[in-house]
Amino acid sequence: MASLWIWFKATQPHSFVASMVGVFLGTAIAYARTAAFDTPAFLLTLAGVVLLQAATNMSNDTVDYLRGVDDLPPQLVSPFTGGARVLPEKELTVPAHRRGWIGLYALGGIIGVALAATRPNGWLLLVLGLVGGALAVFYTLPPFSLQYQGLGDVTVGIVFGPIVTLGAYAVQAGSLSGEALLASVPLGILVAAFLFVNEMPEHETDPRGGKRTIPARIGLERSYRVYVAMVGSAVVLLVAFVAAGQLPWPALLGLGCVPPLLKSERVLRAYFREYPRHMPANAGTIQAVLFLGAGLTIAYLLIRTVPGLG
Repeated sequence: MASLWIWFKATQPHSFVASMVGVFLGTAIAYARTAAFDTPAFLLTLAGVVLLQAATNMSNDTVDYLRGVDDLPPQLVSPFTGGARVLPEKELTVPAHRRGWIGLYALGGIIGVALAATRPNGWLLLVLGLVGGALAVFYTLPPFSLQYQGLGDVTVGIVFGPIVTLGAYAVQAGSLSGEALLASVPLGILVAAFLFVNEMPEHETDPRGGKRTIPARIGLERSYRVYVAMVGSAVVLLVAFVAAGQLPWPALLGLGCVPPLLKSERVLRAYFREYPRHMPANAGTIQAVLFLGAGLTIAYLLIRTVPGLG
């Protein structure tokens, strides 16, 4: 039997920040605006979302491996490219790996149903869960294979931005929130940008297995420009929402994402054709996701604890 470490590695845990920040943000907004906070429900939400992402990561690896997408030259293999590598390196068999992610999807689904059955207005959670779950399942799996059609970036932006944030809010408050939706938009864009910059090194190898990502379609120079537009729009939208009074001014704490984004842009501008030299841009983008989510979460916790702040 494979060790627990190999199974943990197979889930690509370094990527979990992309899903966890939305749970913290949605929960913090619900706490700030309604004073609602149920610890067991929060922990179940966090577990369900992480399980969903782990299952998606693994199912993506299975399909990529079978289609030859993960057959990469050594210089392209990194924590951000080529998946978890447990299948190419024969650390797990394909059938065992498949059983693993099917089990993770099942566990995540059970948690979602349990939350829908026990929380107020559970039908909202059921709808969000069905949409998010379907997008996750068909991210790589047929018949839609969304990432293979160049829709992976949009998919992860929607799931780990609005759907996760609104779902976490609804778990606590029993309703939806326009404020939570707006706060989730910059977050979703940065999560999408993280996937996008990870796809860039594989722009030539992905199409060999039929994966037509955006970088594979438009090339690296245009991809660099798209990346700049994505991360720039996330920052501009955050400031615009605050300036328009749609988000409270403490939400500007989310601008802590700007320094790692500026560093990532400089690295990518210089090395967008060279990998692993542009790897700091990958790391900086996921760091920006964390800083944006943490800044917004802290802002709403401060709003709850400091009268008149927001």
